[in-house]
Amino acid sequence: MDGEAPAKRVLVAEDDLRIRTVLSRFLKGAGYEVVACVNGREAIESLGAPFDLVLTDINMPEVGGEELLREVKRRTPHVPVIVLTARSEPELITECFKHDAYRYLVKPFTKEDLLSVVEAALVEAASRDPSDEVRIESLDEEGWVELTAPSRQEYLDRFQDFCDRLIDSRLDDRAKNELKIAVQEMGQNAIEWGNQLQADRLIRLSYKLEAERILIRIADEGEGFNRESVPDPTNDPIAMIEKREELGKRPGGFGIHLVGKVMDNMTYNTRGNVVTLEKRFV
Repeated sequence: MDGEAPAKRVLVAEDDLRIRTVLSRFLKGAGYEVVACVNGREAIESLGAPFDLVLTDINMPEVGGEELLREVKRRTPHVPVIVLTARSEPELITECFKHDAYRYLVKPFTKEDLLSVVEAALVEAASRDPSDEVRIESLDEEGWVELTAPSRQEYLDRFQDFCDRLIDSRLDDRAKNELKIAVQEMGQNAIEWGNQLQADRLIRLSYKLEAERILIRIADEGEGFNRESVPDPTNDPIAMIEKREELGKRPGGFGIHLVGKVMDNMTYNTRGNVVTLEKRFV
């Protein structure tokens, strides 16, 4: 039909014929144009043509998914790459995160899981400013890995997803949910209160995985604050809600208090613009 946008092109790299066939069927059924390859080498050879998104398995003959991920990002940094794998080793998850994978999708997954993350990746890619400063790097020999990005929710969500994968088998559902709440609350505080919703200001999201705990550090470019000056919202919750409404802020105001309850430890730097969260596995 005249005026319709061309279908988004998706490159699939998967050596298992059955999975490759299912992926192609799901994606084509959702209206995507699909080029399916049997390994990373064939996928790299296909990169001469433009693609909007890449889906790749990790374990493939000749050239694996990690090498394909690096090559896609070298040629077309703006193209999102979704990693598909049955493996959930922290080292592999970290390597994919460091090479700017969009999501790490563990097999088995549903059709809905797949199409949801594909759609989200394409929406984010379409809205991403080419001038965005995005860096992912290892900070030191102690194991910190950090994402530096504009103050936008999609980057916080990406960081959150990889943290979820790292601790998936180490915490029960309640503890995993507590960690997710903590990262979202503190990340949104950094975006909203610290950086004043200014997308040109950066957030720094870091994690450090140890045998008995995960540490998460969230930093903004704001002036900071004195945590001791923040009142306990449970003393007068209605007044806290009304105060936030007057300031035009999102409903809530209980973030710091809540996170302090569900984390094993929460500390701020002297300036008050960097918070470190600790969640123990035992």
